[in-house]
Amino acid sequence: MSGFEVPIDRLCSFLFLFSRCSGIFIFTPFLGNALVPVPIRVLLTFVVSFIFSLAGPLALPLSASLTIPSLVLGLGGELAVGMVIGFAAHAMFAGLLYAGHLLGFQMGLSYVNSVDPQTSNRSTTLSIYENFLGMMLFLGFDGHHWFIEAVGKSLSLLPPYSVHFSGAFIQQTSRLVGKVFVIGLQFAAPLLAVLILTDVILAFIGRSAPQVHILIIGFPLKVLVGISGLGLTLYFFPTAVRGIATRLFQDMMGLLELMRA
Repeated sequence: MSGFEVPIDRLCSFLFLFSRCSGIFIFTPFLGNALVPVPIRVLLTFVVSFIFSLAGPLALPLSASLTIPSLVLGLGGELAVGMVIGFAAHAMFAGLLYAGHLLGFQMGLSYVNSVDPQTSNRSTTLSIYENFLGMMLFLGFDGHHWFIEAVGKSLSLLPPYSVHFSGAFIQQTSRLVGKVFVIGLQFAAPLLAVLILTDVILAFIGRSAPQVHILIIGFPLKVLVGISGLGLTLYFFPTAVRGIATRLFQDMMGLLELMRA
């Protein structure tokens, strides 16, 4: 009875695929948080890697003469590719958190903090609301399928041992980090303008009628205006999330191209 043998090229190919896919399940905002058990993430990584391995082994350079240091270096590069794929989604959800912080501070709801189940950190209630609403919409229009698509495209765009961190890649990554604040302001700007206008109107009322207790009526009025504005902006929220997610997916593919040696 012959023993079970696995060709070394297929084993190395699967290890590279597993390392690349594991970067996604570590760094994505909804699959990489503490709420998803580690065995589930490992199982999903194994399944996705196995599906991609069915297409055939990767073209590894001189796979038979690979040494341990070079193998570790190559697996680290594959892990970096997966983390870059998941990094773009983090920019959008971090922008939603920032928008919630801005609106919560302006509405006076920043005094109430709760524990964010994704990060286990204390955050404003409005930030958690914006984040989970954006996540439901992102999963609703199959945004998580984009990560699988990005892995498939990266296999032809970035074969093993072709990862290179150039100056252009660092510059583009810095731009993507700066987009967090731009995204947050884009989501919060309409309602933020209405709340600032409410402050201006209250200031005029306080100057023209000093007997009116602005501090007493101002807080519930701003909460009422803010919640009403949130309800009105829900109509435009799905379109905005889809548009920003599409642009971030394009930025993610641009980052992968800049990583090519």
